[in-house]
Amino acid sequence: MEFPTNGQDYEEQERQKMYFLNNVVYTWQKHRKRIEEELRIHEEIRTKDNEVSRPKIQRVPDYMGGREEFRRFYLPNLISIGPIHCFKPYVEQGYRYKKLWTAMYIRDTNQTFDDLIKRIYFSLRDIHERNSYAPGSWPEDPPQEHDFTSTWWWQGLVLMEDGCSVLQVLDKSVDSDNPEKELMISTDKLVRVHQDLLLLENQIPFQLFKLICDEDRARLKRCMRKFLIIHGIEEAFRRTDGDGEHNITIVQDHEQEEEPFHLLDYLRRALLRRDKTQIHKEIKSKTKKRKSLHLRKYRIGTVRELRAAGIRVTKSPNSTSFYPIFTADGKLQLPEITVDGSTAIMFLNLIAYEMCPDFVNDFEISSFLVILSSLIDQPEDVKELRSAGILRNELASDKEVADLFNKMDVVMVPETDAYARIRDQIEEHFVSRRGKIKMLGWMGEAYNNYFRSPWTVIALLAAILGLTLTFIQTWFAIHPKGN
Repeated sequence: MEFPTNGQDYEEQERQKMYFLNNVVYTWQKHRKRIEEELRIHEEIRTKDNEVSRPKIQRVPDYMGGREEFRRFYLPNLISIGPIHCFKPYVEQGYRYKKLWTAMYIRDTNQTFDDLIKRIYFSLRDIHERNSYAPGSWPEDPPQEHDFTSTWWWQGLVLMEDGCSVLQVLDKSVDSDNPEKELMISTDKLVRVHQDLLLLENQIPFQLFKLICDEDRARLKRCMRKFLIIHGIEEAFRRTDGDGEHNITIVQDHEQEEEPFHLLDYLRRALLRRDKTQIHKEIKSKTKKRKSLHLRKYRIGTVRELRAAGIRVTKSPNSTSFYPIFTADGKLQLPEITVDGSTAIMFLNLIAYEMCPDFVNDFEISSFLVILSSLIDQPEDVKELRSAGILRNELASDKEVADLFNKMDVVMVPETDAYARIRDQIEEHFVSRRGKIKMLGWMGEAYNNYFRSPWTVIALLAAILGLTLTFIQTWFAIHPKGN
């Protein structure tokens, strides 16, 4: 910086500074209202984004889907739902089924193709504006053999066929005398279709189901209930209304809860739909007392190790509670879980969903599986859980179940607040139990060493009496009666 050499230069610089500052003030006053309005809008958007997290339908994270041993759990077996796997050769067989089921749905609901495709077409902009899909989910161009006039047209047609197909499959798979005959598909393929509905990469926005059902919310409600029945968790989301029907809440006007984002999100909400207020209070109070949260997968011991330490693993008395509870008398209560051919697909995709970077959650499903994986190491642990009524094994052997959870362990999340309290409670129980055992051990050792015979007790009492008399004699010797 150059210093002025004379007074004139100094005055000129000061004049330029004042001119610059006056221009800044004038510009700020001129554009202040516009800037304040922009800041206000930005703050509203930021607040809204913080309040509601709308996870996009996206691909499985690479560190999970990239593993060769897990990739098959994330790929559709027969049908593609949504844009990520559409037009891929491994789902080519499913195109015929989807067209067939779409025609069945339109016929059964007394709708017309033109009305339905128009509703979908005019809602595509809203679907895109909601950012329902992550960037790169839609193919740039469909294969040449598909003669589509425009991008919006083929996207609308894909979503319409997928939505109608899913609703038709769900409606006919339950409460039907012969679902295979009605859907014109073999049993093994129908099972694969049910599994394909669980995939994170095989989802469509939930609003699309509402759009296809139009005013028939009873049908949508019924299909969602059947979706839970198919995957064995209907009890987890059942409520009874005045008419005796199962009231599976989708979206009610008086509720603040946002509608599900897609079927997998609906499944997760069904598992976790509990009164978590008390649990969250316990987690919050426990978290404040914790000095740190270790980014590691904690181990609470296998079922046999806990039993050896005096902790019993029992079935939760609340059949609809998904959350583990550790009681003061040393019981770890767990919900009942069924392990079958779809279990790995369901849980691995739920884990992948909770890992999505734009999904703010507490990793409840992942954390529960961390505990379950810690409890199961060998087939004997599976047998213990079966005997306790916690685990229903529909696989070939207990070894398959143990191998499944040991394999899933590599993609588990680190310790989270949701279940850190369980580990802390178990550790506290270990400490208190160890202290009681140590005290009892000392008492037992003293008894064995010093009170093995009546003469030992008599000798102890005589020694105490002698010490007492000696103390009295010494006292009166120091303090005579006259004083």
